[in-house]
Amino acid sequence: MPDFMNLLILMVVVWTAGKIFRSLNLPVVFGELIGGIIVGPALLGLVSPDSETIKVLAELGIFFLMLHAGLETNHKELFKASKKSILVALGGIFLSFSGGYFVAQAFGQSFEASLFIGMGLSITAIAMTTRVFKDCKILHTRASNITLGAAVMENIIALIMFSIIINIAEQGQILLIPLLWLIVKVILFFGIVVYAGCKGSHYLNKIIYFGNKGFTLTLIIALIMGLIAEAIGLHMIIGAFLAGLFMHEEVLDKRVFDKIEDRIYGLSYGFFGPIFFASLAFHLDPSIFVKAPYFLIVIVTVAIFGKVIGSGLVAKLLKLKTSESLIVGLGMNHRGAADLVIATLGLQLGIINQDVFSILVAMAFITTIFSIMTLSRLTKRIEEE
Repeated sequence: MPDFMNLLILMVVVWTAGKIFRSLNLPVVFGELIGGIIVGPALLGLVSPDSETIKVLAELGIFFLMLHAGLETNHKELFKASKKSILVALGGIFLSFSGGYFVAQAFGQSFEASLFIGMGLSITAIAMTTRVFKDCKILHTRASNITLGAAVMENIIALIMFSIIINIAEQGQILLIPLLWLIVKVILFFGIVVYAGCKGSHYLNKIIYFGNKGFTLTLIIALIMGLIAEAIGLHMIIGAFLAGLFMHEEVLDKRVFDKIEDRIYGLSYGFFGPIFFASLAFHLDPSIFVKAPYFLIVIVTVAIFGKVIGSGLVAKLLKLKTSESLIVGLGMNHRGAADLVIATLGLQLGIINQDVFSILVAMAFITTIFSIMTLSRLTKRIEEE
């Protein structure tokens, strides 16, 4: 009974906080985080961080969020990603990753933690970027197409980097042959899944229509791929993401895909996801603003300018207008679900400590708010010209 009371309190507060943030045109995920801070041990202590029910539901949140991320990633667009999108992605990753790594080293972090921090600064939230571009009425412009293509590439690269960092943390050192074999396994896993999805679409449609259990089959495929990922030395979230990529819109009838996507979206962002994001706040230490203010300030600065300069400058070199280059650089600064999921796993695996976790969560919040505010002003100024 206490677990259900914890769950009820948590859901009411995160729902209310989410509604408030939505009304302010701010990302709902951060409202859910603040809701968790309010009812968690940091402030009121109304919800126990030791609740087994909430822990299990939060773990399912990680699974469903990554499954939905795969569903909303169009594999055709991924393969068709223009040269510009790839270069923009690489520019943003290089500057953000290297900047984050060297800053972390300067502040006394371990080699593995420094790699992880660099990776955390490299990830762009696809869903968040799409929503902000839509709100700013620039969704189908040249700049937004390049940005979203680059964001997809970044997420794929980040998942590969995540697997590599876990491997390094487990081995305690960089072993060249095992590292190369891991990269080969990740690439093969991605390639086989996408190829099977394209070639097996006819049979998959028949299976789904025979009994109309597409949603259940999607969950089965996601669980199987999660287990396969773990069996070959990767993390479960790689399998969940690839399952979503496998069940893409081109494989299924559009009506069937829309139903599956709608149900998984509802579970991801209506139930499991909010619990996961709110539970993140149980590990968030607000005193980090006092304990390590300089580390936080430098990390946020590197995160913002790593994308604005790294991605934006590449866009400018590719002959986009200055305003378009700024849109690309600012659009790559959105962070949200994927990077928070990976930060949590880094904490659970002992790669980073609670202070670094708190800094990464604060960084995601600050850089996203900064990007939303500056993009809104920039697009309004462009409209007025």
